[in-house]
Amino acid sequence: MDFIRRACISIWAKKGKSFLMLILLFVLCSLVFAGFAIQSATRASEDIARKKLGGDVTLTLDMDKIMKKMEKSNGNFEEIPPLTLKNIEKVKNLKAVADYQYIVDAFAGKVDKSPVKSDKKEDDNQAGGMTVAGSSDGKAKMPDFAMMGTNKTNSLATFKNGKEKIISGKPITNKDKGNLALIEKRFADQNKLKVGDTFQLKDLETNKSQKFTVHGIYENKEVSGSQQFPVDFMEPANKIYTTVDGAMPFSHNGSLASAKYSMTDPKLIDSFKKAAADVSSVDKDFYKWDANDAAYKTMMQPIQNVASFANIIVIITALAGGLILALLVLLSIRERRFEMGVLLSLGENKAKLIGQFLVEVILIGMIAFSAACLTSEAIGQTVTDQMLNKEVQQAKDDEANTPSGGMQMATVIGGEQDDKPKGEVIDKVDVHISQQDMVEVGGIGLLVVIIATLLPCLFIIRLQPKMILSKND
Repeated sequence: MDFIRRACISIWAKKGKSFLMLILLFVLCSLVFAGFAIQSATRASEDIARKKLGGDVTLTLDMDKIMKKMEKSNGNFEEIPPLTLKNIEKVKNLKAVADYQYIVDAFAGKVDKSPVKSDKKEDDNQAGGMTVAGSSDGKAKMPDFAMMGTNKTNSLATFKNGKEKIISGKPITNKDKGNLALIEKRFADQNKLKVGDTFQLKDLETNKSQKFTVHGIYENKEVSGSQQFPVDFMEPANKIYTTVDGAMPFSHNGSLASAKYSMTDPKLIDSFKKAAADVSSVDKDFYKWDANDAAYKTMMQPIQNVASFANIIVIITALAGGLILALLVLLSIRERRFEMGVLLSLGENKAKLIGQFLVEVILIGMIAFSAACLTSEAIGQTVTDQMLNKEVQQAKDDEANTPSGGMQMATVIGGEQDDKPKGEVIDKVDVHISQQDMVEVGGIGLLVVIIATLLPCLFIIRLQPKMILSKND
């Protein structure tokens, strides 16, 4: 093991070059550490973002694709295929699903019970000639009631936030089937309806009537006449909740408006979306599996940009550091040819000579790695904060310059409100150096050191003692 002793003596004897190599390896380790730490922080931020946004995935219309199709078709746009329970019947049975909710949006006309009149309404012309549904005789008709079919009213945003609450009867659950209705208190009072009573609603397209049983009565705190358009079906009091199969005959083409699935763990969202796409028969040209992806992108875009740049830093640092290290080793070998000639003439093995150079670099690398372990967390945090602040500011500038106009899709029937959490840009991450990071950086550093040292040392293999000493003379 004499070559190890010679390596230690050489490091001490050539302090200047050893210190230069130490600085190079320290910078290399620090930058690679920073890159890996940023990657770890990004993964942690992804989990935080998903938890903030919730573990819900909604199957709904892909309005971006639909708008593009409409622009390309010049008015000859094909009809949107209906979303039926048959299309998605297997999705609710996936292991990742903790709960699910179906939504059906529909309209209905009055038969034996009158809707609550809007306080704003004076005549039908105030609605701007707005019509919603057509009848079998080809004449457009204004609905009297807005309907929402669901398999679980307690999961709706308006019931969860207390805007609406049941004051009599029972909510609609997965077990309920048929024409059951949850009606608003003002509508019930006006028509003297109580739980167990029946009333009829008419489908505006077929003019066929169906009987509904009052399953419960709820109270909506929104005052009458608060809607933008003074029409009956938009009055909060004229909104009727029913079962999915109860609302289907009144909906356009018997289609669901959306299907929302709650995950057992937000981390399962991506795998669920793939599995759901496989087991369902949904037209991907019109529908999408949305996990509040727009908000997630807003939150993660700056930190993901930083992480991408960190990846580039790691690659460039490893390549550039390796090349510079190889150059330093090559110069050291050329300067120490006489030393190598003497050792070879004394019978020293060439492999041990290569081992000596390798040990020198590894020993210096170990010192640099240890120093980097102590300082890289602070360096990584500083670098991340500087880069992230610039990305966050850029994201805010882009958002400010983005026009807020454009076509807005309004749910005119008083359907479920959008209760999805809003995405706020992640502007702060905590950078930590984990044991896994140390192992990975140590492995990369050792690999770079070995390659950068062995390649120049190939020069030694072809050396002969007589040739070295004669050239030195």
